[in-house]
Amino acid sequence: MILDATAGNRTMWKHKNSQNIIYIDMEKKLEVKPTIFADNTNTPFLSGIFDTIFYDPPHSWRQDKFWASFPTHEEYSKMYKPKKCVITYYGWDKYKTRSALVKHLYMAQKEFHRILKDDGLLWLKWCEVSISLRRVLSIFSLWDAMIVIYVKSPTQITGEAQTYLVCLAKEKRETIQTSLL
Repeated sequence: MILDATAGNRTMWKHKNSQNIIYIDMEKKLEVKPTIFADNTNTPFLSGIFDTIFYDPPHSWRQDKFWASFPTHEEYSKMYKPKKCVITYYGWDKYKTRSALVKHLYMAQKEFHRILKDDGLLWLKWCEVSISLRRVLSIFSLWDAMIVIYVKSPTQITGEAQTYLVCLAKEKRETIQTSLL
């Protein structure tokens, strides 16, 4: 089973209604509703149930100079509703400070660790508009980065900021066995 932990109008998915994916989001004003309205730091799921989790959190906070110039969710709706297209919603208006965003990332990764199977994978999408990938991965202390993929999109609007897809596995804390021979 797959979880999209930040569904946000399901814009990353080619097929937006897959039977194999549970879509969650806490934003009530999305045009394409999630399967379940839920905060990804406190989900209603049993432990160890998902094979894969996709996580595309906000990459910055509202007070940041870059995001402060962007319209709010309501302003986006007014701009794009007449065009009858699905809005890409970034969630940057949810966090007022850097520390609020970092706290959310920390709490979400703890919840993902709980609901992901031991051999499951967490896919993190991160864009370095405000915080480097290295610093974000230090928040994900319960995980091993298996693959880091650089993503370059023709629609990327963040200038020189790098975007990455990171495949994370639950950290294996194997006990070291020593021989008495």
